[in-house]
Amino acid sequence: MASLNLNIAEKRDVERVLGHIQSSQNHEMNNFLMSFAIGNEASWSRFLRGAYNHPITWWIGVIQLQMQMGIWGNQYKSIAQTRASVLWQVTHPVRDELSGLARGESAPILEAIVKYNFNNRKADILGRFSGGVFTNYASTGGRFGNTRLSPGGTRARSITNFTIASYGAAIKAIAEGKRTYQAVIQSILTGKPEEIQLNISANGSNLSSEESELLSNLATSASDAFSLTHLSPPPIPINEFCSRPENVNLKGLCK
Repeated sequence: MASLNLNIAEKRDVERVLGHIQSSQNHEMNNFLMSFAIGNEASWSRFLRGAYNHPITWWIGVIQLQMQMGIWGNQYKSIAQTRASVLWQVTHPVRDELSGLARGESAPILEAIVKYNFNNRKADILGRFSGGVFTNYASTGGRFGNTRLSPGGTRARSITNFTIASYGAAIKAIAEGKRTYQAVIQSILTGKPEEIQLNISANGSNLSSEESELLSNLATSASDAFSLTHLSPPPIPINEFCSRPENVNLKGLCK
């Protein structure tokens, strides 16, 4: 799986946005944390001052992962883990196909989704996927920045950012009440959760080279994104655990 380490500039952006969130009034912060995954631009715009280099789905992914790690407390950790669990459950059919693709098998569901989008949403997907490389400007329609990743940037860095954005898009679908793999994949591809009707061929589809490239990119980003549903805090060293005031008197462990 791609590394999720952020570079220095991205860490500064995250710290800046978190500072804006935490400095707001308690009720505003709580309302935002309860609804951030829906991706409402008006809600996000108050906190993205000076940090427009990534689309909102990237930020949804960042906050969701922080919650899963317990950074925002146990209440939000539980909420985030529930969203992640639902995402894991509803994507079972496409996860099976992703595993099959890795073994060289066909993927009729994903192939049908790719065909649908090339016929009906080509502008959206070409905006979000550009030669397999995450592009800030294209993925946001120009609204939140117009800077491409540097030509010298590694593909690993591109996958890292697009993995976060893809996970955020998938979580967005769940937060909006979608419970189908179609809506989740559409959100990853276009940033917009959408229920679609597919024409799935049991004999497989003949994909063009452009469609095959999209299928490959989708498989990589979706597989990495779905794996993040199981991200959780690492085990705490016993000495650190026992140094916490609430744990120092635990019999048989810290005492």
